Parts: sequence; structure tokens; C-alpha cells
Amino acid sequence: MVEAGQLALVIAFVVSLYVPVASFVGSWQKAPELTTSGRYGFYTIPLLLLISTAALVYAFVGRDFSVRYVFENSNLAMPQIYTWVAFYAGNAGSLLFLAITLSTVSVIAVLTIRKRLPYTAPYATGIMALVIAFFLGIMVFMANPLEVLDFVPLDGRGINPLLIHFGMFIHPPLQMAGLVLVAIPFSIAIGALAARRGGRDEWVDMGRLWGMISWLVLTMGLLLGSWWAYTILGWGGYWAWDPVENSALMPWLAMTAFVHSIMVQKRRGMFRMWNMVLIIIGFTLAQMGMFINRGGPVPSVHSFAQSAMGWLFLMFMAVTLIAAIAVFFWRLESLKSRASLESPLSRESAFLGQNILFLAVAFVTLWGTLFPIFSEAAQGTVITVGRPFFDKVNGPLLLALVFLMGVGPLLPWRRATVRNLLRSLRVPFIAALATAVILVVLGVRQVPAVVAFATVALVLGGIANEWVRGTRSRHRKGEAYHTAFANLLSGNRPRYGGYIVHLGILMLTVGAIASSFYGVQRDLVMRPGETATIGNYSFEYLGVENNVYADREEAIASFDVYHNGKSVGVMSAYRAFYPDFRIAATKGAIRSTLVEDFYIVPSEFEDGGQAVFRVLINPLVWWMWASGPIIALGIGFGLWPARQPAVATVRLPAGVQAARA
Repeated sequence: MVEAGQLALVIAFVVSLYVPVASFVGSWQKAPELTTSGRYGFYTIPLLLLISTAALVYAFVGRDFSVRYVFENSNLAMPQIYTWVAFYAGNAGSLLFLAITLSTVSVIAVLTIRKRLPYTAPYATGIMALVIAFFLGIMVFMANPLEVLDFVPLDGRGINPLLIHFGMFIHPPLQMAGLVLVAIPFSIAIGALAARRGGRDEWVDMGRLWGMISWLVLTMGLLLGSWWAYTILGWGGYWAWDPVENSALMPWLAMTAFVHSIMVQKRRGMFRMWNMVLIIIGFTLAQMGMFINRGGPVPSVHSFAQSAMGWLFLMFMAVTLIAAIAVFFWRLESLKSRASLESPLSRESAFLGQNILFLAVAFVTLWGTLFPIFSEAAQGTVITVGRPFFDKVNGPLLLALVFLMGVGPLLPWRRATVRNLLRSLRVPFIAALATAVILVVLGVRQVPAVVAFATVALVLGGIANEWVRGTRSRHRKGEAYHTAFANLLSGNRPRYGGYIVHLGILMLTVGAIASSFYGVQRDLVMRPGETATIGNYSFEYLGVENNVYADREEAIASFDVYHNGKSVGVMSAYRAFYPDFRIAATKGAIRSTLVEDFYIVPSEFEDGGQAVFRVLINPLVWWMWASGPIIALGIGFGLWPARQPAVATVRLPAGVQAARA
């Protein structure tokens, strides 16, 4: 089985080199038979990689430690269910995951574009194949996940203990897939440019579709990564501006700008050059993220082990960036827009302002992430940039983005008068002002928090006002309110799907603001039987249960917890130490409600049961995790095809037909 998987990997690599040659040459020479052979060859790549994947999974399930990758990423003590996590836990396996994910989704993409974009499809197919060939080349020559050892070990080294968590079934594959899937809208855009179709806007719908799909996958990967950090890393937080976190955030910001900006190109024929620049930046930052994840020189607790692979990703990033820029300038004349920006008070201007802010946050994050490299090169000392820098610089920029998120959709295309603008913003500003006043009356005194919550209220007021006005307008035409609302949303799915996504972003924003400004934290040293109080919570430390296993030592602390004098039950916090890895894995005891999270995490256990605990109250964190399904719902609703009106066929009488003839 392993030999078949290795052979399939080599064949897939050879095919991935043939596809771009056949696709490009066939297009240049107007030889459809050649481009067709390239496309059919492209279809075989995921089938071949499925054989390699099945071989690796079979080796994991069968505990075949003669396979180096299985030996390095599993052992007999690992629960069998974590085979899927072990599959992408290391460099070689994650490369195979990236290759089969990209090739499978790329085939779906090619099937969707080949008839709609007949001139662009061969170029897009060839570009996707080149990206896949890069991953396959590394596996064939440097990091073969099916490499066999000269001997058969009795046991393996085991999986990283931090990966033994339910979130690891979803977070790493989504984040890796989100990064690599940016290659699809990039290929469509650059393919259209190479085919001299960049200025015809025919690629926009497909570019937007696959841009939003990659954006959604990245979004879910980021949210689940934050949830994993919150529940398993034992520090009570969810975002620390770590380089690997930033590696997914940066392309997410660029792709957010792209999926907004491309709507202007679709509606007004504007921003053609700008959108090409955005997708090039998005793909470059996605490759930068993969470089950081591959153990590059940027220090991170999350990245893979140090290896030369990181530099290969950096080199490939440089090659694709230079090639994309060359194609951009080669076809620059075809990208002239058919319209120009008419007024700063217009929806186009708001989109442009958002784009600039998105890129500003992305490049501030990039600078802070790469600063340790520059500091080491200049001074010989690694100086890392911490959370205070990112919060202080990016915080106001992100708040400005939220403000434009509320104002932009209320502006008309082309131009708006000051009077119309004020009328459109009347309800949102009243909502913002009322929120600020209520917060101050309730005792909220931190000005940044008041401004942030008022900005959220402004956006929410704008969305609610749009929905209420639209529903009432349809109701006046005879529709029931619930029917009017449903028809309003379905009548313009992209617009109102976007509003639903914005609601999810507002939920995320509220959770981040509340937990950042009003979280409470205490570090306590407690013995069994002792009690403590924090906020409205009181709790008694009942004791600790110690268990010793073949690969770890566990300590489970139990607490009897009360909220406002009422028992909420017994909560348990978990800490395990893995001697072979010299790693401690912690799972906090978390009571999560719509209002706040009560969070206890053990830091250290001593003889006699005495222990050090970190206790936190994190307001509104639940809303952050709940935002994910809302965002996914909005994207799905916006992309769902609109219902086509029925067309009736009327047969005319014979005499009438003769007269018309």
C-alpha cells in the first residue's frame, strides 16, 4: 500500500508539470486538443493524491512505524481517533493535505469556469497546477510522507500533546485550506489577465465566488484557532498576535478588501487595476503565512520545526510575485476602468477607504511579525513585538473599519449630497448616541470602550433601519410583514447576505471589546477546602486527582462554584505533563453564558494538593464563538443562486401566427 502511494505521488507530480505546459501552449497555439488533454490530466491529480492519502492513513491506522512520518507523529498510546490529526501534524503530512485539498477544490473550480470563461480557464488551470506542482515537488524530493525507514521501531515518538483536542480536527485543516485556497481566485484573476480578458469583467463573478469561499474558510480557521487557544493553552485569552495567528490574519485582511472591492468592479466597472493588486497581495500574504508555518526564522510557539522548507516557500512566493507583477504590467492597458470616482461622498469612496484601512492593518501586522528578523540582522538581538504595539496601532484602524462598514452601504453609488447623507445616517447616529449615553449612565467610564460600543451601535442601527424600511415598503404594497421581510432578503441576496455577515462581525467585535476592556483576572494559591471570591462568583477548591499514564501525568482539580449565591455545580480543570515532549497541556474549567465566562485554569500543583490557579471573568466571549455560524450563514445566503422567474410559453392561434409571419 505504501509503495502504491509513493508511485501515485510521483505520477501526480509529473502530471502537474504537464498540465501548465499543455494549457499554456495549447492556448497560445490555439490547439484545443492540447488544452483539453491538460484539463483531463488536471482532473487525475486529486485521484492520484487520494491513493497517497489512503496509503498514509492506512499506515497510521495499522501502526506501521516503518513509515518515518507515522513513527514521528504517532505512538501506541495515541488514541486511534486522532489519526486524522496526526495526518497533518508534521511538515510532510501537512504538505500532502495542502496538495490534495487544493487539487480537489481546484478541479471543482475548473469545472465551474471552463464554460463561463473559455479563454481564461486554460491559463487559470495552468496556474493552479503550478502551485500544486510546488507542493508535490517538495514531497517527492525533500519531505516524502511515505518514506520508509531501514528498520521497524516498536513504537513511535508520538503526537504533540497540544494537538490532542477536539478543535484540532477542524482548526488546522481549515486554516491551512484557507491559506492555500487563495490560489484559486488568484489563478482566475491572473488567468483572465494573461488571456487579455482582465478588462472585460467577465471573470468578476467567478473571482468573487472563489474569493468569498477562501475568505470564509480563512475566517472559520481563525475563529476556531482562537477557540482552541482559549480552551487548551491555559492562559485565559484567545488572541496574542502570535506570528502564526498573524500569518492567517494578513491574507484574511487582503481578501476581505478584495471581496468588497470586486463588487465595485462588477457594478461600476471601476477598480480593475486595484483589484488585481489586491488579489496579488492576498496570495503573496497567504504564501507568507505558509512560510511562517513551515518553520521560517520568525519565532512562534505554533510553527512547525525549523527546516529548509520555509525558505523554499519564501523563494516560491518571490517567484510568483514577480511573475504576477510582470503579467500585470504586460496587460496593464487592458485594465483601464470605464468610469472614474465622481465624489468622496459615494459608496465607491467608502469601499476604497475600507480597502486602504484593511491593507494598513495587514502591513502593520506584517511589520510587527517580521520585526524580529530585522532586529536580529541589524543588532544581532531578536526583539519581538508584543500585543501592546498591535493593540495600540491596529485598534483604532479596526474601529475605523467598523465605522465604514456601517456608513458605506448607506451611501449611494456615484455621489451623495450632504443632505441625503445626513438623512441616511440619522437613525444610525441616534442609535450610537443613545448607546453612549446609556453606557455612561450605567457607569462605563473608559472612553475608548464607549466609542467602540457606540460605533457598533451605529452599524447595527444602519442595518436595522435598512431592513425595517425595506420591509415596511413591501408591506405597503400588500405583503404580510414576515413575507415582506423574507422577500426583501431574497430579492437581493448579495446585499443582504453581506448584512448578515456584518452582524456576525459585530458580534465578534462586541465580544472582543468587552473581554479586552472589562475582563477580570486573579492569580490564587489555594489548598483543598479553601474558598475564594471574584466578582459575583465564589468557589471552593475541593481537591486534586492525580493519574499516571504511559505518556503523561494528569492532575484534575475540582471546584464547587456559586454564582450570586446559587450553585452552578462542580467544575474541573485539567493539567497534564508529557515527559517525552517536556510539554504541559492545560484545559481550563469554563462556565460560559451569554453574559460572561467564568474561567479557572491551573498553573502549578504542589505536594499536599496546594496549587496555583488563574481565575478570570471574561465578558461576552460567547458572542465571539457564536459569530462564526452567523458569518457562514451570511456567506451561504449571499452566494445561493437567486430563484429564476418562471417563463410561460403561450401558443398563438394559427390565424394569428400566419398574420405575424
